[in-house]
Amino acid sequence: MRLQSYTLLIARRYLAPSRRNRFVSFITAIAVLGVMFGVSALLISLAILDGFDDTLRSNMVTFLGHIEVTAFSGRALKGYEQMVSSLPKKVPNVKAVSPYASREAIIRSRAALEGVLLKGIVPTRDVSSIRDKLVAGSFALAEPRAGELPALVIGERLAQKLRLHIGDTLVIFSPNGLPTPENPPSIEQFVLRGIYRTGMAQFDDIYTYTSLGVTQRMFEYTPDQVTGYDIVVRDPTTIEPTARMLDTAMGFPHYPRTVFDIYQSIFAWLDLQRAPIPIVLGLIIIVAVFNIASTLLMVVLEKTESIGVLSTLGARPGGIMRIFIGQGVLIGAVGTALGVVLSLGFTLVQMYLKPLHLDPLIYFIDAVPVALKPWHYALVVSLSLSLCVLFTVIPALIASMVRPVKALRFS
Repeated sequence: MRLQSYTLLIARRYLAPSRRNRFVSFITAIAVLGVMFGVSALLISLAILDGFDDTLRSNMVTFLGHIEVTAFSGRALKGYEQMVSSLPKKVPNVKAVSPYASREAIIRSRAALEGVLLKGIVPTRDVSSIRDKLVAGSFALAEPRAGELPALVIGERLAQKLRLHIGDTLVIFSPNGLPTPENPPSIEQFVLRGIYRTGMAQFDDIYTYTSLGVTQRMFEYTPDQVTGYDIVVRDPTTIEPTARMLDTAMGFPHYPRTVFDIYQSIFAWLDLQRAPIPIVLGLIIIVAVFNIASTLLMVVLEKTESIGVLSTLGARPGGIMRIFIGQGVLIGAVGTALGVVLSLGFTLVQMYLKPLHLDPLIYFIDAVPVALKPWHYALVVSLSLSLCVLFTVIPALIASMVRPVKALRFS
């Protein structure tokens, strides 16, 4: 125990600024900063990567659920009420089923017109979290009474383009096939009841919500017809096998697709971004611990006289080795701690204040997403400290092999 105490004490003294050799102190500070920036870069990158993945997955599930069931060739599906009630019994992993009727349409206000996707839903069965994304109004999409205009919920970006506010009226044109004088589009007037924001421009610009009955009348569906179903499963890890079970249980012409199939390009992009970054940033930490090794080699040269004195006083090679290993571990520990504090501060600031913004037309979201996960910190800290110990062995071994006579003569 006493041997460990004096080795740690001397290691700390060697790290203290020295008037005799300020260059070694400067190099030590550079080594600490190298570890700090390497650790913080890796932690921040992992937080952003997981933030992108979590945000995109949650936003896509917000609109579609885990599985979307449509029909081949865009035909309408009959008997939706019976399907909604029987499907959870046929496929136990199905948690909720939301029927909908959707079609491309044109929305017009007094200021402008835009192309949208009009989606009619049953509010009590809706599986999306759009109601939790509202920034104005309410998610009141009940069937309109006689003489009332149907309600509509749209995205914030679309509302800004059309210069609409809660309570404004607007018109939606929905073609039923190719518009001709004999086949005019369905035209319906709506009143704006809610505005939502997800931060994903591709969705906030396009998706508009109303009640299922309104879209059935506009699309000339019968009361038991829908375009498809949004399905949420109990265990998200079994989405793929559940989709295959649904294909068997529902039969033709039902066509189940998972959210990963629908947005395959986005998830492939995420995987491509994720693969090389930990390797590249791991190399940054390796470069940082190389700085520690070079710093210790300089310290060995600068402290050769001291090593000789310690050996003369009875310090064994193992004790001298532990002194320099302890010095390297102290440098790595201080740098790692500073890197953790820096990355944690960035993550918390970005999580709550969002100072870093993105173009949602390119990145799908309007701010850099971050995820605070403890296993990131456990992995990076253990990796950093392990490398610091590993890369200090050679300089410490060289120091332990210095002979007292040559060390004192060298001085």
